Amino acid sequence: MAGDEGAAVARGAPRWKRLSWCQWFGSVLTFIVAVTAAPAQSVPPIDTSGWKTYRNESMGFETKYPSTWSVGALKGTAPENVMLGGPPRVEGSNLRVQFWVQRQMNPNGLSIQQWYADQLSRQTSRPLATAYPVIGGRAAVRMEMVGSLSRMFSFFVALNKTDVFQITIDLPPAQTRLDPTYEALLPTVGGRASVPIRAVPRRRRPRELRS
Repeated sequence: MAGDEGAAVARGAPRWKRLSWCQWFGSVLTFIVAVTAAPAQSVPPIDTSGWKTYRNESMGFETKYPSTWSVGALKGTAPENVMLGGPPRVEGSNLRVQFWVQRQMNPNGLSIQQWYADQLSRQTSRPLATAYPVIGGRAAVRMEMVGSLSRMFSFFVALNKTDVFQITIDLPPAQTRLDPTYEALLPTVGGRASVPIRAVPRRRRPRELRS
């Protein structure tokens, strides 16, 4: 059993701009443009048997990732997050996946589909595409957006009644399909397909420390 690498921060790991959920959700939607998807092509599946396992008890998830990748985290006021990323590539963009836990983002306890629809109702723009896959044994929403600088795939899962678990993948704008490495990684989130993402309750701070 692999050890918990949740505290590890890779040196030189890319830094992400710190944005609140509302800032992020609203700003990226304003840059959406219409594109035509390339025809699907058959790609041999990647063997993940030699991959490492990353576990994060506080965020309530685990996933497998390539042994050449490193683990990083964004410190500061950003939501709980972990970033897994590969080494620099000679050609193409570097591979990296960001995992987030948005605490108390679903205060009404809606299903993830209802929560997503509620979030979209507050925006003037719409994502390029929406799908409804299963992540970690739970219903999920996949949102695809594209702007002038990147194409973003975001996956949302209800971690518990009020917290939302999010996976974010950035691609170049012209790339319409996920890299095969991403396709191999996503089914491993939460452990085996039969093991759901663990709903870890949020730790309450002492009353005198609450803002």
